[in-house]
Amino acid sequence: MKPAAILPILCMLAACDPESAKPHQDESQKLGDGNTMLCVAGGIKLAGKGAPDVGIASFGVQGNTITGFGLSLNVKHDGKIHEVSSSLMPLPMQSGSYHFPSLAEPAMTLASYKVRTSDGDLLKDYNGGIYSQHFSPIENDPDAKLKIQVSKMEVTDAALPGFERVHAVGSFAFNAAALPASSPSDACVSNGIARSLAGVSAGKRQLPLFDAAVCGAEKKHVECEFDVVADLVKLQ
Repeated sequence: MKPAAILPILCMLAACDPESAKPHQDESQKLGDGNTMLCVAGGIKLAGKGAPDVGIASFGVQGNTITGFGLSLNVKHDGKIHEVSSSLMPLPMQSGSYHFPSLAEPAMTLASYKVRTSDGDLLKDYNGGIYSQHFSPIENDPDAKLKIQVSKMEVTDAALPGFERVHAVGSFAFNAAALPASSPSDACVSNGIARSLAGVSAGKRQLPLFDAAVCGAEKKHVECEFDVVADLVKLQ
């Protein structure tokens, strides 16, 4: 979120006095300047520091959980724009290892890795959904989920009332896949239908849902390290 977008919220909290809100806005920007992320996406090393390279998303803090927590990296490399997003997830405010969605939940990650031209046109969209459909050989595949390891989680009172300062250090990893720009091709669609019918005949769903080779699916493994600080609003 840009400082200009935060200002109206701070204005309400500071009796609608923009001058009172500005110091908090400046402090929040300073916090963001020190945030770092280092990712390896399919063998390509990507590094960013501060905004707009490193982004933090959150709905706020509720109890001992950061609701809707997400990290993103947006940097240029070899003339292209590379975007990594962990997607939003509920994150416990303590160190530990977690999967999103949970291993007990039959769902796949929405984390993504996008590659764009220098003008912003999308070239490749690697995401967890495509990976699950084309590369998961079992139901509720652990490899189709994001794994995050939090090695440090410090929570203190922020300078602005109603906020908590969170310092999180750790890493996350996920698998993602992309289809050719012209997909899904007729062959890919036919393949999916055939595999579905075969599953019905056998009484068991055939996995993966699509043949990656037929559909031209390409997968990438993404690993990121992060060290971020942010002031998050306390939710009721």
